[in-house]
Amino acid sequence: MKPMIWAGGLALAVMAGPALAGSLPMDQPITLNGIETVCTGIGDEAMHDPRWPAYPIRVEFSNGGAQYLSGAHFVLKDADGKALTSLDCDGPWVLLKLPAGKDYIAAASFPDDPDDGVRSGRFTVPSHKQKRVVLAFPHIPPNH
Repeated sequence: MKPMIWAGGLALAVMAGPALAGSLPMDQPITLNGIETVCTGIGDEAMHDPRWPAYPIRVEFSNGGAQYLSGAHFVLKDADGKALTSLDCDGPWVLLKLPAGKDYIAAASFPDDPDDGVRSGRFTVPSHKQKRVVLAFPHIPPNH
């Protein structure tokens, strides 16, 4: 496992949970610890990829200017806070195929965040359509 330095509870969650998957390839579905995951972006191809609506969860990363951010370290946790998988994503979206009705926590951090903060959000997987989970990093300035 590669050495990691992360702030706050994120490092603890990664150490206590499954091994870091590393940076995911863009636009390629990968199964991590039984969870189908995609790191993707907002380019024309990604925005209109017919595969992506089948993922019930879309985690988005944004800054203080409501602009998309790329390069997050992402951790998916169960409702009790146990890390299920972790990865680095070079795009602004992480898509997840998870069972409907279950509760999870999405957590992320950025090495460029001057606040060194971990942002997280709880969500329930919908039975239809795609749910957006937006993790905002207000201390990362616009156009950064």
